[in-house]
Amino acid sequence: YLATPELKKIFLNIVREDLMSLLPTISAPTLLLWGEKDTATPLSLGQEMAKALPNSRLVIFSGAGHFSFLDRPEEFCAEIRRFVV
Repeated sequence: YLATPELKKIFLNIVREDLMSLLPTISAPTLLLWGEKDTATPLSLGQEMAKALPNSRLVIFSGAGHFSFLDRPEEFCAEIRRFVV
C-alpha cells in the first residue's frame, strides 16, 4: 500500500478482518510457515492458528522475520516441497 496509497484503506480493512473463528471449519491440510522473529505477524498468532486449524502443521524458521522466504529460502522451499509432494 505504500506504493499505491489509494489502496491503503482496502489494505487496512483486510488486515483488520478477524477470521479466527472460521479456522476450525477448515479441514484441508494446511502448512503454516512462520519466522521466529516476525514482528508484523508475531509467532504467537501462528501458534494460535495452528491450534485452531484441525489439520495443520506450523514450521518456525529460527532467526527469520516476516519474510522468512527471503531469510531462509532453501528451508522455506524444502518445507513447501515436503507439503505438496
